[in-house]
Amino acid sequence: MSTRSARRWGGTVHVELSLSEEQPRSSPRTPTSPLVAAQFPAPTPGAPLPATARALVDAGLAVPGTPEQPGSAEAVLRGWIAVVAGATDPCLLLNAAGLVTACAPATLELLGLPEPAAMVGRGLLDGLLHPVDFTAAGNRLAEWELTKLPPLAALATDALSRGLLRLRHGSQVRTVDAIATPLHHDATLIGSLTFFHPI
Repeated sequence: MSTRSARRWGGTVHVELSLSEEQPRSSPRTPTSPLVAAQFPAPTPGAPLPATARALVDAGLAVPGTPEQPGSAEAVLRGWIAVVAGATDPCLLLNAAGLVTACAPATLELLGLPEPAAMVGRGLLDGLLHPVDFTAAGNRLAEWELTKLPPLAALATDALSRGLLRLRHGSQVRTVDAIATPLHHDATLIGSLTFFHPI
């Protein structure tokens, strides 16, 4: 059963939506990305997944595939891998060491990334992304600028990071908006999740 209420504050209307357990849900999606290896099993059959990874983050929901009482940071990261691999939003998951752990299929074309199997365990700047500056020449960024890329800055600062990225892929140069959030298990930083949007 769905309930809906609205309250007005000044000139703004605040709408609250809630769902009870009786609300019908769509069939769960199974991640199709090769980044979900055998050691990272798919979520339990029957467990509903959100339509997008962004919806899960925004709603603050528990991560599918994670045990009810996770015993380790690895278990939590496994859950995030399953979510990102099945996401429809372009997004990328790094572990705490800054290595690529999962990537949504929509991210590959947008960022000009290689096949998923070639990315796991590699650093983001280890030949995967080719960021350039905003000059007409599109020169490679300096080392100190590379550390400020949102996926890496979220790990370094343990805080939300956002910025525009200009990326070279072959003869093409494209600009994307990137917003990255650090991920935690209890008080431990376990990685960063970044969403991308073309400009």
